[in-house]
Amino acid sequence: RARDLDLDLVVIPIDLARSSKNPFTESRTLSQLIRIYRRLKPDIVHHVALKPVLYGTIAARLAGVPTVINALAGLGYLFSSMDFAARLSRPLLEIGFRTLLKPSWIIVQNPDDRQLLVERELINAQRTTLIRGSGVDLEAFAPAPEANGIPLIVLPARLLWDKGVGEFVAAARLLRQQNVAARFALVGAPDPANPTSVTQATLAAWRAEGVVELWGWRDDMAEVFRDCHVACLPSYREGLPKALLEAAACGRPLVSCDVPGCREIVRHGVNGLLVPP
Repeated sequence: RARDLDLDLVVIPIDLARSSKNPFTESRTLSQLIRIYRRLKPDIVHHVALKPVLYGTIAARLAGVPTVINALAGLGYLFSSMDFAARLSRPLLEIGFRTLLKPSWIIVQNPDDRQLLVERELINAQRTTLIRGSGVDLEAFAPAPEANGIPLIVLPARLLWDKGVGEFVAAARLLRQQNVAARFALVGAPDPANPTSVTQATLAAWRAEGVVELWGWRDDMAEVFRDCHVACLPSYREGLPKALLEAAACGRPLVSCDVPGCREIVRHGVNGLLVPP
């Protein structure tokens, strides 16, 4: 991108498929990373998200990179889900963590993730730094008066079951049955590469039922929060959800689950409500 080039950044695309489990595809990605690191001979590499952290650390070790920084933006599906695939993969993932990550520097976004990783001896506690999220542009996301009309509650996230999308729809359905006047909107798109993504068939059924509004992906979230009355994220686990930070910066009350990441932002009875997951 031109913006990157203006900053004197060199962009090197790699073939990394988030959802792939094909051993040939994965070995090709890993080989590509090793070749890049051996050619560039970096002093420091900084990996972000789970698969880049694991593959990048392997590549850095084989290429002799002296300093590795790994940022885990939440522990995600493999640690929060109880489905069979996640439970089967978790012990293998923990072995990978113990083997690879202890010599590297680790950045986590909330103290719960740090405690879990340290207690399971997956990382070195002395090489861990807590950085709470990526921040918010307070000029773009600023307090604004609430709009008039029927209260609008939005769930701003990828449409994944472990973001609490199903619970959000169920709450909307219950309130409609109780004749409570409110609008509920899902603001985000499915993520087919994620195993917990809501399907298009389910979205079509919700659209036909009319209990929630489907706004899809939006790049004007400051406007979305200015138009809404409540931001709701009933997630099962987060790193530090930027959507809740942005909504709070706009002065909107929050409703979320009392889980890692979310409880870092929502102060119960002050800027929102925490509910049991």
